[in-house]
Amino acid sequence: MDKWAASYGSAVAFICVSCAGPQLATSFGNELRLKNCHNTWVDEDDMPTWGQLGCNGFIVVDGADAVVCQASPAFLEVKHAAFRHVETLLDALIGSQPAPALKRGRVDASVGGACAQVDFGAPEEGEHVTDTQAIVYPSVKVDVLDDEHAACDKKLSLLGRLTDPPGVSGRRGQIKDCLTGLLAAYEAHFAHEEALLDEHLYKAAATKAGGAGFSADEGARTSHFADHQTMLKAVRTLIDDVASVSAADAQRLAADFERHATAYDGNYADRLSAALSATPAAEAH
Repeated sequence: MDKWAASYGSAVAFICVSCAGPQLATSFGNELRLKNCHNTWVDEDDMPTWGQLGCNGFIVVDGADAVVCQASPAFLEVKHAAFRHVETLLDALIGSQPAPALKRGRVDASVGGACAQVDFGAPEEGEHVTDTQAIVYPSVKVDVLDDEHAACDKKLSLLGRLTDPPGVSGRRGQIKDCLTGLLAAYEAHFAHEEALLDEHLYKAAATKAGGAGFSADEGARTSHFADHQTMLKAVRTLIDDVASVSAADAQRLAADFERHATAYDGNYADRLSAALSATPAAEAH
């Protein structure tokens, strides 16, 4: 966001709005060293009635204060192409051209801290290659979940070794077994993590019946759990076409898991560990 603000100058105002209070806004601004965009928050008792997580699309308002885009393409669906689409829209508005027709993002009636963790990064063709053997995941401060992360990492590392040429064609059976094991590890971990979060952090959000206004926890839950499904789908797709699985696919899975563990899991670490510390140890298992 700050890079955008610097590149567009006074032509566009980029605004980050925290719906989880001033603490998140301050943390967001400090961690990302925001200097060029506006960084603010809304109080819990003054939430807007509609909107969405930043990673699910941006809201674009023109110079006449009219909403020209309620939700740009979602980062979770099209990755870095989402940001290029926003630039296309902004360039058209600045040039007084009709706004281009773009695929809509997903509008959630909620917002959460996960949006503060999205890294604009570089376009897909310029992304760094992830070394599947050298990833270090941040601790989520819950031992059993850290152990599950380690189990997933072990499968990802094995997949990286199995898809490393030469001789990949002779390891297709092993690659399929590894992917099947990775899928099982993902399914078990995601189900356990979601159950813990719903029990200890998101109970109200999990049972909310589409009430008006934003909920920081509801937004975080929606975005986090949706990313779980995206990651599961990616593994299932490779299992269905194991003959074409390559080292690039293994690197992509590892990069996605690293991003998820940092951006989503790291976001709940302090709160969940604190909540669990106040309950019997058995509840964490």
